[in-house]
Amino acid sequence: MIGLMEAASHKALHGLLPEGQTTVGYEVHVRHLAPAAPGSTVVVSSTLTEVKGNKLYFDVECHQGDKLLGSGTHKRAIVPADF
Repeated sequence: MIGLMEAASHKALHGLLPEGQTTVGYEVHVRHLAPAAPGSTVVVSSTLTEVKGNKLYFDVECHQGDKLLGSGTHKRAIVPADF
């Protein structure tokens, strides 16, 4: 679930960063609230809530239908793509 949340945050920035820039995740705080049924479809959302310099702050959630499976925050930093 955490990997999906990080991937959603990274994808949310697609096409928004200047050429030669990318992001790396550096912090995740997540509460796992409920299990997902085996083979079920889950939907992950990531909302950019704040930008401070090169630091990006996201609220993340994971749902199976109407059931909230997990929620938390994720932080990413903008870095040169060739770091």
